[in-house]
Amino acid sequence: MLYLKCTAEIQKVLKLSKASLVEAEPSSAPLGNWYINRFKVGRHNCFVFMSENTYLSFIMYQGKKPVTAKTLPNMMLSGIAQLLEMRGYSDAAIDTALTPYHSGLFTKTDSRSVLGVLNDLVVCYRAMIEVGGGLQSCNLTDIILKINTMPQRTLQWPHAWDAVEANLGNPETKH
Repeated sequence: MLYLKCTAEIQKVLKLSKASLVEAEPSSAPLGNWYINRFKVGRHNCFVFMSENTYLSFIMYQGKKPVTAKTLPNMMLSGIAQLLEMRGYSDAAIDTALTPYHSGLFTKTDSRSVLGVLNDLVVCYRAMIEVGGGLQSCNLTDIILKINTMPQRTLQWPHAWDAVEANLGNPETKH
């Protein structure tokens, strides 16, 4: 089960009613449940996704089609697969990470400290995109990979990839 922990901003964008939100349960998935927020860079809406227990994160920006409650979970799963692939994880490891997410439910955020980490990541992503010349000019892949190697005090200073490797193992080199 995938619990998508949405900020109030995301709940509003997806037009989620209070009745449509469920209580999240702890996840046994290697990457856990995910927090989602949104921010703007120029005129583009960017969605930031962050694993609750590893702080692995990535962003995706909205294209011409609006993001909906129906499209967001698949968008996120594609982003996780792409991120793990960029890091060198095998198809089997990616399947291990994604298989527990057979269905998704929306819930509200429930941890101020995790939400604080997410908000800090938004600041970092926005700054690195702007320094890189905006969404049209920056190397988004490099930015995402750099953000995930930043030490996290709440993880006792290892970075997100260390936490991911503890749950999925080391990435395998592709030949």
